[in-house]
Amino acid sequence: MLRLILYRHAKSDWSNPEGLDHDRWLAARGEDAARRMAAWIDGERLKPDLILCSTSLRTRLTLQA
Repeated sequence: MLRLILYRHAKSDWSNPEGLDHDRWLAARGEDAARRMAAWIDGERLKPDLILCSTSLRTRLTLQA
């Protein structure tokens, strides 16, 4: 059976409102949420065959977890 998982990036850091949106880091809350979500995905044994991810920093950091 095919399964589609839509996964949004974790909470981003807005401490520098003048920075580029594409280069925004994760907030501490987002880093924690990304780690917890990664643990859940691992616990559910969800192993994607294909991942499509934005090139923005916050999405790559979320995926990295």
